Amino acid sequence: MPEYVMIADDLTGANANCSLMKKIGISSASVLSVDNYKENENIQAIAISTDSRAMFKKEAYDIVKKAMSKFKNNDVVFFSKRIDSTLRGNIGIETIAMLDSLDDEYMAVCVPIYPSTDRVVLNGTMVVNGSLLINTDAGKDTKTPVDSSNVETLFKKQFNRKIDSIYLEDIEKGSDYLEKIILEKYNNNTKLLLFDGFTDKHLEIIAKAVINSKIKFISVDPGPFTCKLAEIYLEKEEIFSKVLMVVGSVTDITIEQIKELIFSYPINILKIDPLKLVGIDTYKSEINRAVKEGEKFLQEEDFLLITTTPYQPSDKRLDLTEISKETNMPIDDISIMISHGLGEIAAKLLVKDFSFAGVFSSGGDVTVELIKELNSNMVEIREEIIPLAAYGRLIGGEIPNLRIISKGGMVGDKNAMKLCLEKLKNTLGEE
Repeated sequence: MPEYVMIADDLTGANANCSLMKKIGISSASVLSVDNYKENENIQAIAISTDSRAMFKKEAYDIVKKAMSKFKNNDVVFFSKRIDSTLRGNIGIETIAMLDSLDDEYMAVCVPIYPSTDRVVLNGTMVVNGSLLINTDAGKDTKTPVDSSNVETLFKKQFNRKIDSIYLEDIEKGSDYLEKIILEKYNNNTKLLLFDGFTDKHLEIIAKAVINSKIKFISVDPGPFTCKLAEIYLEKEEIFSKVLMVVGSVTDITIEQIKELIFSYPINILKIDPLKLVGIDTYKSEINRAVKEGEKFLQEEDFLLITTTPYQPSDKRLDLTEISKETNMPIDDISIMISHGLGEIAAKLLVKDFSFAGVFSSGGDVTVELIKELNSNMVEIREEIIPLAAYGRLIGGEIPNLRIISKGGMVGDKNAMKLCLEKLKNTLGEE
């Protein structure tokens, strides 16, 4: 039996969810009709299309419940109701059908955002590409138009049980805080809990809180939240999940890329003092401090950025010419020592007992030093992520087949570093 069961109201949605699951290494298949479904032991996730978006409520309820009846067993990790990303169709009645198929202890958790397609929710109101939902094509749809931009209002048309909402202000307080609110709503017999959200970081916070709360739930969303839940479950099964990033560039574009990265993802920053990497008496102590602190960070979050880049307004840029005069060292030697230090810190963390999906490095010198520290000499290049940013695998060395992306310090727009991270975290199932 499949571990993840998704019920979608059309085939396009079913296919989209399968694509998302495949990206995190889960074998997936969409099913056109539950009547013709045949179990395949190699498929971990299935998305069943009920083609029920434009059906009458009773028909939609019956077909979803029929689909659920095929998969009610203890082997399913969780069930997902795949809804339209613009909230069209029988979103309320189909959610009820799924809840009615399970025991009374289940609650529906709805996170209707899709950040990569600019579908976000603030204070319960959905905005699509900067416009209120009702003012988009979804409001003009000939078959199933929406008549409100408020998520709760749209669900209440068909969902006659207790609904609560959790807004961005509480989500921003973190998963531990959110977990307590979820448990409170669950214990107060809420049957549908709606969430705001803007970014993938919000999806991560909500998913962690829901899973850690240990409540019985079904997910209700257009795909990204379900995928994030599955990703966390995989992590708990010790599937490769962590990404290490090491950046030594001080260019303006690198600073912009780091700011965009930390806005979008929950990522810990390990700041390295470049002056200490230059000093003979301070080099070793800075390496040891960084490795120890990096281990702690990796136990807290999946993503760690090691950097000397002055990305905060209060950070002072390193003046290599001034340091060269003070130390009587050539500028090239200073730069190499800093790059070597960053490479050594990253290498020492990579060989620790963590499940790394891969490593990203920005700057040619840093990449060279990192590869040397891992005792490798070759990289098998698989593909180009963006111009001058290559994805591949290390050949030989201490971590053979380690996924690696290298990028020049002046390469790409503000999203470049984020794209590289997403590539590494989404290649978990790659052979």
